[in-house]
Order: sequence, then structure tokens, then C-alpha cells
Amino acid sequence: MSFFQDETVQDLVQGNIEKLDSLEEKQAQKLLLSLREVRTQLMDRLMTIPEGTFTEQQLNVTLVQVDAAIKAINSRLKNEMFDMASIFGERGIGDLVKEITRMEKKFTGSVIPLNLDAIVLATDTQNFLVNKHEASIDAYSADLRSQITGKILNSMIARDSTQRTVSRLVSDVGKFFLGEEWKLTRIVRTEMHGMYNYSKMNGMADLQEEQLPDLMKTLMHPMDKRTGKDSIALAKENPIIPIDEPFVQVWNGKKMVFMAPPNRPNDRAILVPYREGWNVKSSFKPVKNESATT
Repeated sequence: MSFFQDETVQDLVQGNIEKLDSLEEKQAQKLLLSLREVRTQLMDRLMTIPEGTFTEQQLNVTLVQVDAAIKAINSRLKNEMFDMASIFGERGIGDLVKEITRMEKKFTGSVIPLNLDAIVLATDTQNFLVNKHEASIDAYSADLRSQITGKILNSMIARDSTQRTVSRLVSDVGKFFLGEEWKLTRIVRTEMHGMYNYSKMNGMADLQEEQLPDLMKTLMHPMDKRTGKDSIALAKENPIIPIDEPFVQVWNGKKMVFMAPPNRPNDRAILVPYREGWNVKSSFKPVKNESATT
């Protein structure tokens, strides 16, 4: 039986995946509440515009209100992401310690006291990720502003004057924000997943340098109806590689290179530690990273 088929490994990692998925869902819903609150406030402001045919002056007022709403979304996303970087950073380090401790006891019968400063590592992760995700949020906000402004202008130009009413515009803006919810949820869940795995990778690198020079990294994927075909293919490869090297996969003619999951939106794979000594009971051997490109 290989490391990847071992029941202890499967149960431990699957449990961590399920808890992570639940935490991501909880945090995503929290962000959606913020988006809906901003949307409601925007709708309330737009409803104060006198009803009737929509004039150029009213259009300018609308665009100002929309811009203010997007700035509010941008600010809330950044504040929430700062907190989430800490939450998922600590979770990643905690799960890493749990996995190494359990796997070491299972495969070698010993327990290694891990000298890992979880607070320092989580803080370092938070500082790095905040800068990274702020850029991502700014890009999302700029795209949001461009899309909604274009939709409003196109909508007003396309309709005849009797249809260019305040109530019609308010309805269009409301529908647009509702349509954004799935996109925001996907972005946020992907970012949170990256926070968790980046934190684990930082912890692995620290442990490799200080205590476990043979420590490597691999991936494990939840297998259900949501699992992508590329993830299923990569799971069959079971790449085990040095911590400072990237995973490489060629899928549908596209080469994907990534240090830690996710390698695409909605990728739910998680980073898992690996030591050669954990596989002594089987003939299974670690594969080289290059095999993922064949």
C-alpha cells in the first residue's frame, strides 16, 4: 500500500480538506453579506433620484454613486482579506504540524517535537499575501467599474427615451450586482485556498531548513463530482518534489506551473508534507516532477 492509499493519510488529509472547505464557505458568505449590504445602500441612494425619463445629469449622478459603491467594496474586500490571511495562515501551519506529527507516528513510530514558530510564520504569510491580494482586489474593482459603467451607458443608449427611466436603471444595476456574486465567491475562495497552501509551504521550508532536511511536498485532491479532470489526472501522477521547486502539469496543451495550489480557480487540492521514511512499507517510490509533463 502506498503513502497515498494509506487509510491514516487519507482520513487525516480528507478531514483537513473538509474543515478547510467549510471555513472557506463561511468566510465567502461573510464577504457576500458585505457585497449585498453595499448593493442595498447603492439601490437606496439611486431610488432618491426623481422618477421619470433619465437625463444626462441623472446619469452622471448614478455613475458617481456606483463609483462610491465600488470603492466601498474594494475597501471591505481588503479589510476582510487582511483578516483572512491571518486565519488561513494559522490554519495552514496548524494542519502542517498535525499532519507531520500523525504521519511520523504512523510510519516510524516516533514523535518529533517540531520547532515551528507558528505566529511568526503566519505573520510573514499575512504580510506577503496582503500585498499580493491587494493588487488582485484592485484589478477586480477596476474590472467591476469598467463593466458596470459600460452596461449602464449601453443600456441607456440602446433604449428609446420612454424606457430610459430611473426605475429601469435601478433594476439593471441591482441585477448586475446579483450576477457578480458567483464571480466574487470564486475569486475569494481561490484566494483563501492560496493563503492556506502558501502558509503550509512556508512552514515546510522552515522545517526543512531547521529539522527535516528530507522533507518534500506533494498534493492530495478531494475526489467528488466537483473535481476537475485536470485534478484527477494530476492525482494519478502523485508528484513528490522538493519544497522549493514548482509543480508542473501539461493539460489540454497548456503548461501549468505552480508552487502550491490552487493552480486555477476552484482548484481544491491541498499541499501535503512527505518524507521518504513514511513509505518504507511499500515499493512505491517518489516520482520526479518532470513526469507531470509527459
